[in-house]
Amino acid sequence: MEEIQSHSNVSSHTHKRLKIAILVRRFVTTGGMERYCVEVTRRLALKHEVHVFAQEWTWDGDKEITFHKIPIFLRKPNFLNLLAFSYLTARSIDDSFDIIHSHERVIHFDALTVHCPCFRTYITEEKNALKRMIKWLAVGISPRKMAYLWLEDRQFRYKRNRLLLAVSEKIKKNVQENYGLPDDYLGLAFPGVDESLISEEYNTEKRETEREKLGIGKDDLVILFVGTEFKRKGLDALLRGFSWIAGPGMRLVIVGGGERKKRYRRLVKKLGIKENVMFLGLIEDMKKIYAVSDIYVLPTLSEPAGMAPIEAMAAGIPTIISSSIYAGSAEHIKNGEALILDSPDQPGQVAEALSRLLDKNLRADIGARGRELARRLTWDKTTQDTLAVYHRIVHLKESQPLFDP
Repeated sequence: MEEIQSHSNVSSHTHKRLKIAILVRRFVTTGGMERYCVEVTRRLALKHEVHVFAQEWTWDGDKEITFHKIPIFLRKPNFLNLLAFSYLTARSIDDSFDIIHSHERVIHFDALTVHCPCFRTYITEEKNALKRMIKWLAVGISPRKMAYLWLEDRQFRYKRNRLLLAVSEKIKKNVQENYGLPDDYLGLAFPGVDESLISEEYNTEKRETEREKLGIGKDDLVILFVGTEFKRKGLDALLRGFSWIAGPGMRLVIVGGGERKKRYRRLVKKLGIKENVMFLGLIEDMKKIYAVSDIYVLPTLSEPAGMAPIEAMAAGIPTIISSSIYAGSAEHIKNGEALILDSPDQPGQVAEALSRLLDKNLRADIGARGRELARRLTWDKTTQDTLAVYHRIVHLKESQPLFDP
């Protein structure tokens, strides 16, 4: 495998107006990967010619983006939709683009943002040889698993004129462990926060107005959880831990369209905290929810690089989050900028962290430190990191022959 050339020769490309193709099935602001794509793309469009190839989209930005409709032949099963999207985008994009940047598992791209762990991890994480062999056999009889592995193998096959962007060190390490790619082949572009969120002033009047709309008392202590996959995001441990300390005037607000919501409603009832817990479903304007919240908690068991924890810190909300072993977002956190859970599956540890933040002074201190951290993690920074990889690719294309090693 040939070593990738030095970054030092890309400076001549950094001011060039690029023609960029963005590949994503849903260009919308709901969903972590989709939101990431929209936030970076809207900033790229400020200085570059941007074309989005998508099956569906919503766009309210003031900068021009050209959209190209990719037909939907099948929404389900998902793997067939993805295979079709990969094939159709490859046929739709001509050679006029400087950069083809995908946020999906497709095979035709120059830059790829990796938002989640490799599908192959399903097999490689198994330490028992017999069980690992059984998983390989299971792949062989599953069209879905075979399709994902085939796409992934094509995605992560080394090519000298393409580069990857990982959304966290955790994801970068996962890709390297599964596919043996060199460090220089993967850049990092962490999710960011909107600077307007950092500068937002959550005054008492706004706080009370939003609380009144939700039926929350002005003096209630509000604990916020955000996640669309309740089990993976650690809601079980949170509900059990919260039940140990819940009392009058304490509210746990759950935002997200998590799976098996009825199961969790039953668990809330069983734990005797029905009056303390609110399920709000999906929320588009999270600023209103941050305005009413006193604590943010995410005891996730697996999170590549969630945006909500950093957004909560940007809003000055003291945050409890799993360690970086579980949560990519925690890679940034140090010096008391949040409370870290080493064992997020243990309700007792969650309850202990929540109990510590009953102290109003500690909440104010951690909230201020977290907000200072968030000032360094903006979407503008994410976009700059993305553009740095683009310019490396342009340099590689111009300086090396276009063939695979």
